[in-house]
Order: sequence, then structure tokens, then C-alpha cells
Amino acid sequence: MLPAAVKSRLHPLPVVLDAMFKPHKIALIAAFLMIHTPSISAFESNSDSRFYDRKAEGWFWYNEEIPEPEPELEELPEPIASVIAEPPTETAPPQPSGPSIFSAAWFRENLPKYQDAAWDNPTVENVRTYMYLQRYAMDRSEQFADTTELAVIGDPFLDEESRRPSAVFASQKVDLWAGREATNLSQKIGQRAGIFFFFDSKSDTSIIQAPILQKLADEDGYNILPISIDGQPLPGNMFPDYRVDEGQAENLGVEVLPALFLVTENREIEPIAQGVLALNDLKRRIILVSKRRGIITDEEFNKTRPFEDGTNIAAILDSKSVQLADIASKSEEFDENFIPPDQLGAFIRNQLTKDR
Repeated sequence: MLPAAVKSRLHPLPVVLDAMFKPHKIALIAAFLMIHTPSISAFESNSDSRFYDRKAEGWFWYNEEIPEPEPELEELPEPIASVIAEPPTETAPPQPSGPSIFSAAWFRENLPKYQDAAWDNPTVENVRTYMYLQRYAMDRSEQFADTTELAVIGDPFLDEESRRPSAVFASQKVDLWAGREATNLSQKIGQRAGIFFFFDSKSDTSIIQAPILQKLADEDGYNILPISIDGQPLPGNMFPDYRVDEGQAENLGVEVLPALFLVTENREIEPIAQGVLALNDLKRRIILVSKRRGIITDEEFNKTRPFEDGTNIAAILDSKSVQLADIASKSEEFDENFIPPDQLGAFIRNQLTKDR
């Protein structure tokens, strides 16, 4: 045990306390405690024992804060994206090869198959499906017909009313004008060509054809050269100045009598007919073969057609084949030698109208 004097020197607490708690400091310390110190009730509720019960700690204790052990890092789960398998990428369904369904090419290729299926196995479903497709085709044809009428209206190159009126009185006038042009052209040809007339004196058809040829000679000035197959003249002494066949009929391939051939001034021979022809039909054929031989021009020929507008689209476009090939070569579908409809239509209309 230490003497009391020693204890007092070692523990001068009263003196220290008196110095600490001087009056002028009490208010300041109280204010500080009110701000920074928990209330006694709170302190008491949060401590294991009251302050006065922990006197062993002394007035100036210092509790070293024991650091809480750091929590062990738990192994993080793998990202959801890696755990959940990604759904497989959707791929577009394979496109069927061949023409588009219900296109014209598709119908040409597949309609017979449905017809065969209905024929080979005539169930209600097979027959009904084939009939549906038939109905589709008829409805599409009706749409095409309606649109065709709309396309024709207002286009003089397509509208038959512009070329040949449907009214009887008007069409008769057109026929009269065309007939007059045909007669004039036939007379022109008659000055530059003749006709071989192969006949048999006992052939009824030869006898019927003879007066028609005589009328053609009288009206249009054709020279008719009669050639007798059997060596005898026609009854009634018609065409008395005839020739006897010496193998010409065989060389020209005569099989049926009468046989008529056009002979040009250059001695070119074109068949007209083997059999009887009426006068108008005879003139018509003479004009046709004369056009083929170049005896008359396309313009002259078109005037004989029973149309107000004798424009021949085929003849015009055939002469533009080089230009059309150039347009096709610049198209995206050049491999198919296909000109897009808008480009081809514009080109045709330009060709038809530029000379009008």
C-alpha cells in the first residue's frame, strides 16, 4: 500500500477538475455537449451499462476501436447474359425457287398439276382447290380486260374506233375508200406484171375462174397467159390464145386447178392461189405478193387496208431494232433482253408520233 501523500501526488484529480470546470467554461462545454453528445437516455439505451457503472475505465479512457473484419468477398455470380443462353438467331425462311405464287408463270407451271391432282384423285378438296384457281384466273382475266379497255381509250394507235369505226354507215365508207385504193393500186401493178393461168379444159373450177380473170384483165390491164394442162382450150373459146403445158406446172408445184402465179417484169414468179378466187380476193392477193416483191411500197399497201389509220406498228418497230437493242443493253435485266415497260412504251409512242 502506498502512503496517502504519495497517492495524492500521483492522482491530483480534484485540482485538475477544479481547473477544468471553471465557471466561464461551463456554458461553452454544455453547449458543445448538447450538440455532439447523445442524450443520456440514448446513451444508456445503447450501452451495456451506465456511465457510472464503468468507473474502472476512469475519466480519461480511450477505447481502441477494434476494426470489424472485412467480409469475405463472395464470389459474384456469372453475368446473366452468360448464364442464360441467348436464343438462337432467327433466320429468314428460305425463299422458294421458281416464279412468284399466282404469277402468270406460276399458273402456267402449276395449274396443270392441280388439274391432274383433281383428275387422278377427285376428292372434294382437290376439285374445289382447282376450281378456286380457275376462278382466280377468270377474275384476273376480267381485270386484264377492264384495264385493256382503259388503256385503249384515248390512244389512237390502239383504239379500233380510231382505225375503223364500228358504226355500219361509217365502216361502209371506209370499205369504199379502201376498195378504191386497191383498184388503183391493182391497175398500177397490172402495168408491170402478168398472170400465169394453169387450167384443164374439163375442170369445172377452171371454167368458173376464167371469166373472173377476164374481168381483171379488162378492168386493171393485166396480161393473162393461159396454160392448158390437157392441151385443150376452155369451153366457149375463152382465152383462145393459150399455151400447152410443157412441164412448167410440175416445176411450179401445181397440185390443184386452177393455179395462178404472178409474173413480174423481171420474170420473178410468185404464187397467188391454187383454187377458185373471187375478184376482190384475187386483187387482194395480187397486192400482197406485189408488196413482198417490192413492186409497191408499204405506204401504198397501207392505203388499201380498210382502216382510217393505216399505221403499221410492226413495220415501224422492226426498223428500229438497233435502237431497241441499245436500250435493252442499258437495262438492269439485260441478261433477259428485257426493256422495262415504261421505257419501251415511251419509245414506241415517240416513234409513232414523231412523223405525224
